[in-house]
Amino acid sequence: MKNKENNRIIAAAGVAGKQISLIIIAVIIATVFLAVSDYEPFAIVNGLIRAMTKDIAGTIRWATPLALAGLAVCVTYKAEVFNLGVDGQLYMGAAAATAVAVNIPASMNTGVSLVVIFAAAMLAGAMFAMIPALMKVYLNTNEVVSTLLLNFIAVLFVEYLVTGPLRDPESSTNMNASAILRENTWLPRLSYFAPSSANIGFYITILVMLAMTFVFYKMAFGHEIKIVGSNPVLAQYAGMKPKKTILQVMACSGAIGGMIGAIEVTAVQHRLLAGFNPDFGMSGIVVTLLANNNPIGVLFSGIFFGALKNGGINMERTTGVPAAVTDIVTAIIFIIISAAFVLPRFKKIMKVGKAQDKGGK
Repeated sequence: MKNKENNRIIAAAGVAGKQISLIIIAVIIATVFLAVSDYEPFAIVNGLIRAMTKDIAGTIRWATPLALAGLAVCVTYKAEVFNLGVDGQLYMGAAAATAVAVNIPASMNTGVSLVVIFAAAMLAGAMFAMIPALMKVYLNTNEVVSTLLLNFIAVLFVEYLVTGPLRDPESSTNMNASAILRENTWLPRLSYFAPSSANIGFYITILVMLAMTFVFYKMAFGHEIKIVGSNPVLAQYAGMKPKKTILQVMACSGAIGGMIGAIEVTAVQHRLLAGFNPDFGMSGIVVTLLANNNPIGVLFSGIFFGALKNGGINMERTTGVPAAVTDIVTAIIFIIISAAFVLPRFKKIMKVGKAQDKGGK
C-alpha cells in the first residue's frame, strides 16, 4: 500500500515537473517573440508577476470561469468524450439565469434567489449538453462536431434574447443587453478585493473541484467513468452501461458550463450581454490538458491561465503593448501546451494504424 502511494506521489511530481517545464518554454518563446517584434521582451513576465502579486483580484476574476470550464471539460474527457460545447452551455446557462433573475421579486431572500437562479442555469446547461450526448449515443454522431456547432446556435439565441424578449425596455442606448438585475440576485463579490469583480464564484469552483475529486477517486461511479473511457466494450461485459455513463458525464459537464454563465451574469455583469464570453470553453480545454485531466491540477492550471489573462490586460495597460500582441502571446502558450499533449496521442494512433496495415498484409 505504501509503495502504491509512493508511486502515485512520484508520478504526480513528474507530471507537475512536465507542466512547469511547458510553462517555462512557452513563456521563453513568447518573450523571444516580443523581442523580435520590437516590444518590451519581459512584458509578459512582468504582467504575470503583477497579476500574481499586485492584482490578485483580477486573477481570481478570470481564474474562476477558466477553472470551471476546465472542470467541465475534465469530467467528459475522463470518459473519452470530447465536449467542445462548454461555451454554448455557458450561454444557455446565462440566458436561463437572467430569465429567472428578472422575474424574481425584490422581497425574496438573496440566498434563496441565488439557489433558484443557479438551479435554472445548471439545468439549462445540462439540457443543452444532452442534445449532442443523445446524438452520439443513439445516432453515433461525432460529439466534437455537434458540440462545436451548437456553440453558434447558443450565441445567436442569446443575441436574439437581448434584442427581443429580454432587452431592457428602459435602455436609451443601442446596447444589446437585458435590464440590470435586482441586487437580491447578485452573487456577492469578495469584500477584501472590493471594488473588483472577484467574487465567491471562486469558492464555488473549489467546491466543484473537491466534489469531482471525491467522485473520481473515491466513488464507484468515478471508476466506472474511467473504465468506459478506456474500454467501453469491457465496461459493457462488466455490467456497466457506457451509453448511460456518457449521458451522465455530458449532463454534469453542461451543468458546470451553465454555472459559469450564472456566475458571469450574477457576479460580474449583473445583466445579460451579447457576446460577453471570451471563449472560456475553448480555453478550458487547454486548462485541463495542462493539468493532465486531474481536477486538483485543473484548479491550479485555471489560476495560472487566469493570471495569464489578467497579466495580458496589465501588459497592455502598463507597457503599451497592443491587445492583438497580447492575444498572439497567449496563443503561443496555448499551442505549446496543446502540442505537448496532442503529439504523443497522434504518434500512438499512427503506430496502431501501421500495425493494422501490417496485419492486413
